[in-house]
Amino acid sequence: MKGIAIVGTKGGVGKTSIAHLLALGAAWKNTPAYLMHTDDREPIEVNGRPYMYYDARQPETLSTLMGAAINSDGFCIVDSGGNRPKFDKWIAESVDLVLMPVIPDPEGVDMAIKHMQQLEEYGAKNVRFIMNMVSSNENEHLRDFREYFSKLPEGKIIGKIKKVAAVKRLRESDIEPFKTPPSNVNNLSRTLYFTVKAALEKIEKSEGKETEAA
Repeated sequence: MKGIAIVGTKGGVGKTSIAHLLALGAAWKNTPAYLMHTDDREPIEVNGRPYMYYDARQPETLSTLMGAAINSDGFCIVDSGGNRPKFDKWIAESVDLVLMPVIPDPEGVDMAIKHMQQLEEYGAKNVRFIMNMVSSNENEHLRDFREYFSKLPEGKIIGKIKKVAAVKRLRESDIEPFKTPPSNVNNLSRTLYFTVKAALEKIEKSEGKETEAA
């Protein structure tokens, strides 16, 4: 089991959407996915989704669920709220990858860098950024990268997620049994899954070399 926390101190950067998107992509690739809702807001109602979704707002519940899943295969995805230093310390000590969505916004980039530094002070070794809400227009994307994303630490950006409006439906309650999302959402979910999987493999390989050197 790999623990992945989706974090960020700025609202509206897509933490919850990305958490659900990653869980969906894992499920479509036959990888068990367990999504832990830890934000203060009420969890959504799910009905027939291909991944597990838990209300883990209570620390004891989260610890129990993580402990139960630790020896299983798949992804344990923690959808984290922002501005919770105590919870950030737990994340820094408990997960394999801390994933921070960043949107093309100067304040968002600055806040993401500061949050990364704080998490690393708490002991997080594997904080990575993913560029979110990326324009499909190549010129706009290049401009956003030049003006905003290029300020992120080199080597810590693992990929990008294009702006797809239908993704927001994943963070809404299922009034009816869950239906397969549109193809653009499914494709995006698979791309995100492979991006995160590659990042985890790279981290594991790097840590293996450090162990051998020691």
